[in-house]
Amino acid sequence: MDLIEELMQEITLNNFDVGSSTWVDVTYINNPHSFYVRPTSYRSFLKSMQAHGQKLEQQDLQLSMNIVYYSKTLKNFCRGLIYHIDTAKKNCTCDIYAIDYGCVEKSVSLKNMYSPLLEQGLPPLATHCQLANCEPKNGLWKDKEIDAMKCYIGTEKAKLIVKGKTCLKLIVELFNSCPDDIATMLALTGYSTLGYNENVISRIPNFKQEKHYYTYPKIEPGNVLHVRTQSGKDLDNFYVAKVDEYYDYINNVNNLLAYSKQAQSLRPEDMKENKAISVFVPQFLRYERGIIQKITVSEEKALVQLVDWGFLIEADVSRMKTMSEYYFLNPVIAIYCTIEKSKQFDTSLQKFLHTGCEFLITIEEVGNEFDKPNIVSISPLPKLK
Repeated sequence: MDLIEELMQEITLNNFDVGSSTWVDVTYINNPHSFYVRPTSYRSFLKSMQAHGQKLEQQDLQLSMNIVYYSKTLKNFCRGLIYHIDTAKKNCTCDIYAIDYGCVEKSVSLKNMYSPLLEQGLPPLATHCQLANCEPKNGLWKDKEIDAMKCYIGTEKAKLIVKGKTCLKLIVELFNSCPDDIATMLALTGYSTLGYNENVISRIPNFKQEKHYYTYPKIEPGNVLHVRTQSGKDLDNFYVAKVDEYYDYINNVNNLLAYSKQAQSLRPEDMKENKAISVFVPQFLRYERGIIQKITVSEEKALVQLVDWGFLIEADVSRMKTMSEYYFLNPVIAIYCTIEKSKQFDTSLQKFLHTGCEFLITIEEVGNEFDKPNIVSISPLPKLK
């Protein structure tokens, strides 16, 4: 049995079913509601998977391309997925998602990027998790709570018990050599509360009732969200995505690409307004989730809205594929926004419209999916200490 077959067998065994337990390495921590783990059984495969070939040239780079790069954050070579390319500066840099660790590294120099030696059909090894029964005391996770979690987890392996699932992550308990599980440790030492959210601890829906529509992010007035710009040219009409959900989206684009390549093509007679589809987007060189908004040429062309980006493209029916109900499980990540009209001519806010720009929004008034924008206020990210 070769290395790839061995690894795929291990991945098949690690399904993270509800109630199952697995020894894991905690590979990256954003906060108690967003961290990444990797089964310890994968350790022996990492060195081979991170082996690199020749250095890449600028003309080789593509969005969603799998590479091997040297990570200054992780201090070793690792597999990565390119999700932003910056050619504006003299030296080309990329923002890269480390698919076996869960972290994002920004402005990676081209000199640190290589072609992989191993075939890239292997899935990401890091899994997104959230601690069960663990809530922030004041609504947001602060540095001291995040540092406490990092301290309790340390560098040792942990026993992970799956308590539930959402479409984006596992809801888990973590145990190591600490006297109690990590969520309880944080609560006992005053860094969190032992909360329970029935909506979060939910199973992935079964497939008995087919679902052929998208769901949208749940937001409420007063929510403060860390977002990135997805699309938009003016402050009256733009789209953002929560940063952690965007990274999950990037982690899954190859799965949608693989599905769409073998999926049934959409028949011209089935091209109807409001139909959810997968559509090939030439500028991304991949398939994206979309919804047909308007037929422009009967049974030939239509305007399609990319639900994870917000903007419209005109597409020929030959670029459209039927959508598996699996891809309706994850809510769309694009959030339709506007700001108060009195602030729309504030030139200092225009900089936030650059695709990929990260900032905070506060929900002032909830809109209605893609039909009516959410009214938001914009503020820059707090400066790092």
